[in-house]
Amino acid sequence: MAIMGKRFTAKLGDYTATIHMRPYEPRIDAGFWHGGSESPPKEVVHRCEVRYRGKVVPLGRGVYCDLAEVNRIYFYKNRRGEVVLTIEGGDADDGYNAYLVFSKGELVRRRVENGEFPKNFYEETRYIRIPYID
Repeated sequence: MAIMGKRFTAKLGDYTATIHMRPYEPRIDAGFWHGGSESPPKEVVHRCEVRYRGKVVPLGRGVYCDLAEVNRIYFYKNRRGEVVLTIEGGDADDGYNAYLVFSKGELVRRRVENGEFPKNFYEETRYIRIPYID
C-alpha cells in the first residue's frame, strides 16, 4: 500500500479539483520534475482529479505526472471566460506555476512556467478533442 502525502483542493463555480501527493520513490521516479530539478523532490503528484458539474474530467497522466513539491492550488477565470487551475510548486530556483485551462468541462491547454523567468522558460501543450462516430 502506498503512503500518501498531502492533499490539495480548490473550487470555483462548476469546477472542483483535488491533487494527491505521495513521497518520491527513487526506483520509479528518477528523471526531471518541475519543483525538483536541483535535487530529488520530497513529494510528487500522484493523482489530479478535476470535476465539472460533478463529473470527472478525463486527464491523461502526462498532464500532471512531472509536477512535484506543490504548495497550493486555486482556480480563476481568465479573460476568455475559461477556467484555469493554477498549481504553484517548488521554491526559489525550482519554483514553477502550472496552468491547466478548461473550457466547457474539457482541458484545452497546459502551461508550466519557471517561477523565476516565466516568459523565458516554459512549456505549453494544447489538447484537441477530435469527435468520432461509432
